[in-house]
Amino acid sequence: MLAVVTFTDPRKTSLSLEREKALLEKHKTLINELKASGFTVFDVNGALKKYDSLKNGENFGIDSKEEVRRASNLIGAQDISGIIIGLWHWTESNLVTLLAKKVNKPLLLYADDDPAWAGTTCITSVGASLWESAVNYYALCHTRLKGDIEKVKAWVRAVEAVSELSRKSLLIWGAPYTLGMEHLMDDLPQLKRFIGDFIFLDQYLIVKRADWMLSDEKKRVRIEEFFDWLHKYATIKYDGTMLTPEALKRQIGIYLAAKDIWSDHENETAAVSIKCQPELSEVYGVTGCLIPALFPFNRDVRGEKPIIPATCEGDIKGTISSALLFYLSGKPPLFGDIKYVDDDLVLIANCGASSLYYAKLSENPEENLRAITIQGQCQGAGGGALTYRTPPTTLTVARLIRKGGEYYLLYFLAEGVEIDEEIESKLKWGRQWPHTAIKNPLDKEKFLNAMGANHLSAVSGDFRSEIEFSARLWGIRAIDLEKEREIEILLHSI
Repeated sequence: MLAVVTFTDPRKTSLSLEREKALLEKHKTLINELKASGFTVFDVNGALKKYDSLKNGENFGIDSKEEVRRASNLIGAQDISGIIIGLWHWTESNLVTLLAKKVNKPLLLYADDDPAWAGTTCITSVGASLWESAVNYYALCHTRLKGDIEKVKAWVRAVEAVSELSRKSLLIWGAPYTLGMEHLMDDLPQLKRFIGDFIFLDQYLIVKRADWMLSDEKKRVRIEEFFDWLHKYATIKYDGTMLTPEALKRQIGIYLAAKDIWSDHENETAAVSIKCQPELSEVYGVTGCLIPALFPFNRDVRGEKPIIPATCEGDIKGTISSALLFYLSGKPPLFGDIKYVDDDLVLIANCGASSLYYAKLSENPEENLRAITIQGQCQGAGGGALTYRTPPTTLTVARLIRKGGEYYLLYFLAEGVEIDEEIESKLKWGRQWPHTAIKNPLDKEKFLNAMGANHLSAVSGDFRSEIEFSARLWGIRAIDLEKEREIEILLHSI
């Protein structure tokens, strides 16, 4: 929930009535714009009963320290993620500083682009005072916008996403680090600046529950139902070696077991990750590919279901990256390896499965399901990979990384590329994996040097502004890989 509060000039002037009527209308217009976009808004001036103030010869905007204290108490009693401060005309800066000190929430200073009133003067005065006082992090690192309602909405999405992640946990099956990749590890207490907490569960819980379903005649009905559902929509190519009906049923058992375990933590979980290798892929005998395929998808055999960001190999920063993109966009996040890069192209391909939404980019889940082929894996002891080629689309790509103990949020807007016969003919290892092709925002050398991981997360659409605001709220630097100067900052940081 966002709080919106409008301030005004405490001084009595000849234009006070005209001014307060204007402030009231601007305040209402902003709130209506936000509500129309689906945001929940707490109207602080309304809660202070300021809409009746003009009838009583009083100001609509907050104009005293006593009102600031009352507003602060009202905000504190709500579940507020951030505060938009309406500075449509002059107010005394110390009133806003007092509010910032008492509530300690993300702050956006905003006015429309109306030259009739002194919004610009007010924003610069209040902003400078917040810098000068530096009463807390949010006062020091506030945001200022003028007349750009779409960017206001981007800030709101970032504030809501960061707030939600700060309350929720990551559910990790199997402790990192996988295959000796140290960048998948981290300092978990440090990561609590981004995520609420962590739930680490052993993969044995999944294996035991899957085996129970497979061996119990009554419970096996769920697996058979799922098996028939996949056959109804997807193309399945058994090879008698890697992918057999029994291997696919074991993979289904892993997915259903993971889904059951997740349901016990549903309300507190932002995203999940499965280690998989080598315990599932080699020892248990099949990969857990239905988890990254179907968790971040809005349908399975039981019908509509929540979208749950999911990654592989216990990649904690990758899981945070995927969760952030989901909460910013509301869309299923894509996750995968940087499989190939040249001066023109980047191929993202996860080792067996990624969100099935990207098979067709359709809001009709059945269309996405019909666009996939399940065929034998190229690694592990057995199991199927879910094959598709993402149609060309615009993607926001993001990755939380750490270099020398400092966190950075890499991101760029990616233009999708069709995977034509020429590209397809060059694929060999992992050809059966889902592939997404995008234009390289850099040359291959600079791209390779800038990467702080071999995994990337992405989501359909343009969410660059939201990414920038999120990094600022987290107190870390966002690095736009389309901007040479920002890349140099990353490459020369020590």
